[in-house]
Amino acid sequence: MQTDDNLLAQYLRSAREAAERNDFVSAYTLLYKGATYVLNLAKESKGDTRKKYLERYEALKYMLVDFKSKADKQKKGAAIDAPTPVNADAPKPTPPADTLKTDAPANKDKEQPSFKKPAEIDKSKLVSWTDTLSPRYLSEYIGQPQAVRTVKELIDAAKIKKTALPHLMLYGSHGLGKTTFAKIVANEMGVNFNEVNVSNITSMELINILKQLQPRDILFIDEIHTLPTVVAEAVLYSAMTDCKVTYLEGKGKFAKTQTLKLPHFTLIGATTEIGKLAKPFTQRAIQIRLEEYSDEVLGTLVVRSFYKSGMRISNENGLYIARRCRNNPRIANSTVRRIADKALVRYDAQHHVGVVDSVEQVAKLNIEITPNIIDEFFKENGIDEYGLEPTDRYLLDLIINRYKGGPVGLDTLARALNESTNVITQKYEAYLIKKGMMKIEPSGRVAMPLAYKVLGLPVPDRFKKDEQNDADRNDEPAPKYEERKIIACKEPDAIKVGKIEKLIVYPENAGEVQQDLDELFTGAEKPLESMPQHRCMLTIDFDTFTRTLECDSFLESRFATCLAKTGYIKDIKAQCLEIPYISTALVNKRYFPDLFIKDFKNRVAIIEMKNYEMVSYHLNIDKYETLKQYCIERGYGYSMVAKPKYDEKYISVEDIINAPVDAQLEQYIINTINAVGASTGEGVFLQKDFEQYKAEHPEVTLDTLYTVLFNNRTLKNTDRSGGDIRIEFDN
Repeated sequence: MQTDDNLLAQYLRSAREAAERNDFVSAYTLLYKGATYVLNLAKESKGDTRKKYLERYEALKYMLVDFKSKADKQKKGAAIDAPTPVNADAPKPTPPADTLKTDAPANKDKEQPSFKKPAEIDKSKLVSWTDTLSPRYLSEYIGQPQAVRTVKELIDAAKIKKTALPHLMLYGSHGLGKTTFAKIVANEMGVNFNEVNVSNITSMELINILKQLQPRDILFIDEIHTLPTVVAEAVLYSAMTDCKVTYLEGKGKFAKTQTLKLPHFTLIGATTEIGKLAKPFTQRAIQIRLEEYSDEVLGTLVVRSFYKSGMRISNENGLYIARRCRNNPRIANSTVRRIADKALVRYDAQHHVGVVDSVEQVAKLNIEITPNIIDEFFKENGIDEYGLEPTDRYLLDLIINRYKGGPVGLDTLARALNESTNVITQKYEAYLIKKGMMKIEPSGRVAMPLAYKVLGLPVPDRFKKDEQNDADRNDEPAPKYEERKIIACKEPDAIKVGKIEKLIVYPENAGEVQQDLDELFTGAEKPLESMPQHRCMLTIDFDTFTRTLECDSFLESRFATCLAKTGYIKDIKAQCLEIPYISTALVNKRYFPDLFIKDFKNRVAIIEMKNYEMVSYHLNIDKYETLKQYCIERGYGYSMVAKPKYDEKYISVEDIINAPVDAQLEQYIINTINAVGASTGEGVFLQKDFEQYKAEHPEVTLDTLYTVLFNNRTLKNTDRSGGDIRIEFDN
């Protein structure tokens, strides 16, 4: 790794020296080699190392754009624009991002300059007062390398074929730039961008909008999960699939059926709650997840935005601001605007510049954002080093001081803060949970040790005991694996294979897969989150080769054994893929599906194993829906297989989902929650409530209850342990 970083440092050092000589042709060539080298390192790396190289590559891309512009001018013999400083003694600006910094060891005897060539504010990159600081093209877009690569390939293919892009669904937390990303796609395609608000739209209003679309245009719908179902079914689904809409025009006896033929267009939907998105959307569109930004990448964005505003800032100060922007580019750019305004007002008070009506004039003032201005801004707005605002701290203070650290119900907190539950869960809780200051337990919200430290309060002894117990457990040697070996059946047992076949759903596009499982799923490191009750090293002999599985539950090892002994599979792997998914309670999550198989027909399937009592826990529903969509897109089979206690049979969760919904039980749950909530402030449906209902309706089983939960996503089972049922509204 050190050798890799030294070679990278050599490329960047040579590029810096060439730039200092004003040889931007050589500087661009060297920097391009460095960027290509970083990208190759990323492809060969995994985990945090891969992420680090990708972030560095994204930062280098911005510098490449600047060097390319200067190199082109030099080739044409044009002069390179130079800054026009007001004060000749003003400090020289630093580059837009710390892109030339490497991990090579620094010389302690001599301070290493980061990039001494004065950074010129490129006028082409300045924005007008009415423009946003958002990027306009993929070359300017940083922080989402996976999304950029996916879309760039789609755009290149669409341009070659002269067709519209496939429909896209962008999902991720608020403020990650979904709308900006959609506009960039439109700019790259060179087509019109049509944005629609659909929360209260009617079918005819949407039809009138569709009539205005030109070939390959982009129709963007933000928060697409709020689109009325009747409008989606009547208009949008057929428009996406067949490029036509059949509708009724006129009323009564004068009504006529009309068919509107549409040009091929691209729908780009954006949502923060992909779990609430209707299935036809996910089946008709490619899903792209926008990740949260690291502090380092966000720091690059902050520095770039100040430069686009005509002001200078050091990389260190840009990172200092980024760390208080909650890993969110929208908050970062808003902060840049406000600090830039503050700096401009401060400069005017000292120099009386008068009216400055363009960003170009601001650039001539040579204003630098100093630590004093930054600290003053954050102090005035009550934003601390964790990015917490006054309301965040008040929320934590309520839980700790008024409710003794929790647990406390969401409705109770909403009333105490005089805020809606949606605001609390989306604006405050998501960030506090991510930072480890709060957690959600079945009985309510609980403040964590870091929350006490942030408020300057002593951490309760109960947390210290938990930390000591965790430390003691970590000191204990890990339990040894049970080692087991079996021989796979060569000829499939028709009866047993038929039973397994009913547990797995293969989509219509499923077929024979030529690649081996090792080619399809290269492996992923699963972190050990808790001590499993059972760990088994299962070795399966497939005659021509053997496969060893590392299973962390009886359920996995026994089902894998069943698959092999019945002859259903030709190969099997375990936990070799990490899949991201969205949870309304815990925002962005990831998980590792349990089993990956190649069946006797050479089809590939991914199987998630769950204890029967845990299938309706809301995170497991989110996992399964994500797994299902992942497999449908690739033509893989999918299943969540459950096994009741004290029963040898396996049950497919898909069968539970597709069972008829007991509307009477569903209404009983809702009525119970509303009644309990009205009297206690926290509405829940508990095990005792289900038992009471079952006494009057003995035909009702847990399957009936789970079917209601899987099909009504406003309800969720918040019981993580698989013990007593605890259901509440998903606010």
